[in-house]
Amino acid sequence: MESFLNGHGPAIELLAVYGADLQHCEDIFERTLHQQENISSQYQLQSGSIVPDRSRAVTIRGTSLSLLQGILSARLLYGKWRSSYLALDTAFRLHPTQIVPRLLDLFVYERPIFEALPVFFMFCRGGNRVSKVTLAAVLDSLKKLADHASSPSTKVGVVRAMFQAVEAYAGSAGVLNTRHLNILTRAVVCAMPRVPTTACTESSGGNKGIIKIVVDLFKQLFAYFAQHNALPDPITFNGTIPIALSLGYPLLAKTLFEDMVILDLSPNVPTAQCLLTTAGLLRDAELLKMAWTYISGCSERQLPDSHSWRTMKISARRCGLGSFTEDQPRLLDSETALNAETAMQAVDNDCVDLAPHGEGEQARIDANYAHNFENACTEMLELIRRMVKFQPGDFRDFHNHPLDEANLLTWPDNAEESWQRKLYDELTRDKEHENRNPTSLDGTDDHEPLAVSNTGIRFDELRYLNWKAINSLLVEAQQFDKRVEISTDTAIWDRRASPELKTKNPMAGARYAISMEQLQAFLHDICEEKAREMGENDWRALILRLRKPEHDS
Repeated sequence: MESFLNGHGPAIELLAVYGADLQHCEDIFERTLHQQENISSQYQLQSGSIVPDRSRAVTIRGTSLSLLQGILSARLLYGKWRSSYLALDTAFRLHPTQIVPRLLDLFVYERPIFEALPVFFMFCRGGNRVSKVTLAAVLDSLKKLADHASSPSTKVGVVRAMFQAVEAYAGSAGVLNTRHLNILTRAVVCAMPRVPTTACTESSGGNKGIIKIVVDLFKQLFAYFAQHNALPDPITFNGTIPIALSLGYPLLAKTLFEDMVILDLSPNVPTAQCLLTTAGLLRDAELLKMAWTYISGCSERQLPDSHSWRTMKISARRCGLGSFTEDQPRLLDSETALNAETAMQAVDNDCVDLAPHGEGEQARIDANYAHNFENACTEMLELIRRMVKFQPGDFRDFHNHPLDEANLLTWPDNAEESWQRKLYDELTRDKEHENRNPTSLDGTDDHEPLAVSNTGIRFDELRYLNWKAINSLLVEAQQFDKRVEISTDTAIWDRRASPELKTKNPMAGARYAISMEQLQAFLHDICEEKAREMGENDWRALILRLRKPEHDS
């Protein structure tokens, strides 16, 4: 009977994917609950239920998470974030160390990354299984967030969070692969401070300091991933060398290429073209010859184009190898040779060069940004050194060495621990069970030890940490929902219409007259609400309201 009822979970998810009405999915969920033979299992699968003993695993039959997975999928697909998080809360309360990976995938792909990341950390903290593809998706989302960050501190902070996500994944017995390495290396290089010159020869001592710490970070990163049998591949370097050059770090591009040669890897044509430019900036004749060898070596399928030829001509002139080009035209077809000849004449007739403006000019970068970036790299180096001590596939002790709580939302920031513990006990303590099964002062009874996760955290503490994280996610999701609705109203605002145009009230769902200035001010208030100090009563009322099932609201 239990397996038959569990089949309703995937059925609900399929119905939602193919467009079934959410209410229809909810009706199936409710009917399936009431078909359970065990009254206790009916109760435990509902939001707000209380487990008999918070310190031990739930052994009640019929509490499989398959049914919860189905209804959670339907709710997320229809944007019902509150009921989705309440279903996730139920799953973590029942089986905090046995959550199916599909639940995490739903939040990673259906919710914004600043909500998906705490859910990811919750999974890893309990020792739940997380797939390699899911980690790659989380890292990709964080990389995109860093690329679009307007604040340098935000960009660096997101890259640091990427490394912490890798630590959490590896700590829950996850095994890393080369794709994860490639995303991390690109993110680090993209986060480097841009050198504000058209080109640079690394004359700035500050730049060399940044390059040194990045090179050290990459060496440690490569060594750690090698423990997981994940070695760098051509994509690792083809994805970082052009970025390093575009940001003004030709010396770093050269260093990465040297590592590429040591690993017996070959650059692709675009990377080899970047190496030609690098050779000219650094006046490195050997690098120029090697880069051109890679380009000409690809001529079996595609002859060097006029752009490669022109870049080689400029770099050769800077390296003092003007005669190097004399025997090269034989590699070109007739049309490309004509274009290359035209390009050479243009180079000879104008002052186009790769050198920075002013030969003695030193490239200066933002000092605060550089300082923050170096500090972040130092922290990431220490993180890698911690991870190296553990073997791949082993669980870490997250009780004595907890994950960074900054990635597990704790909104509002001034919510005191005593408030949270008090409300948690009120909502989740089974006083009758505790009276029937008194425990000793050391946290154990005479019959059975307390349950502990593979990551070294007792079940009672793990359930409490998850409960706090769900509270924070509920508040964060509420704020995101408000921002999205206000941003949508702003985007569709017809500026040519009357300033008294009717728009939707995101707070009450009503229609009322509001000006553009009022709309923008309201959006500002929404964004600033998280900074507002709250007393215990306000915080308590907020959490109780958000934890109330939507159909009861």
